[in-house]
Amino acid sequence: MRKATVTMKNHRIAQLVGAIVLAFSFVACARVPIGVVGRDNLALNKPAFSSSIENDEHTAAQANDGDPETCWRADDEPEDGPEWWQVDLEKPCDLAGCQIRWPYAGKRYRYKVEGSTDRQHWILLSDQTNTTATAPVHDLKFQQARQVRYVTITVTGFDEGCWASISEVKIFGREPATGELE
Repeated sequence: MRKATVTMKNHRIAQLVGAIVLAFSFVACARVPIGVVGRDNLALNKPAFSSSIENDEHTAAQANDGDPETCWRADDEPEDGPEWWQVDLEKPCDLAGCQIRWPYAGKRYRYKVEGSTDRQHWILLSDQTNTTATAPVHDLKFQQARQVRYVTITVTGFDEGCWASISEVKIFGREPATGELE
């Protein structure tokens, strides 16, 4: 009788350990940029603009609506240089990074991310113009993104079979230092 009790306890422990391992596996696979855990997506549903749109179903607002199934698509015939997408965060923020979801897996999108306080003077936040990455999700970390209100993603090139388009953009703020107010 005692042996059966020990076996039952061991079975419960094994179930508990299995559940904990599964939970940690899920957390380890979550795509959260380093240093921004628990931060909100500052771009979600903020005013968005673009160089062009393919049609009314693929407006700039589709790239920051929180739905990865929708997307902004540029017109397939660029008229004045590279296509771009931009968001107004509506107030200056210190930024930690961003996550860009491209609509096609296995395709290279080359681009740069810039920030501005006034839409006149821009600083380079991330240069991906020579990237070889083909994953559909790119997590970027910014080093010197202080008091940024506007963020622009300029598509400088892409592989054959796709075009300038973005499924979703998330922008993350920095945690304020101890004693700092947000």
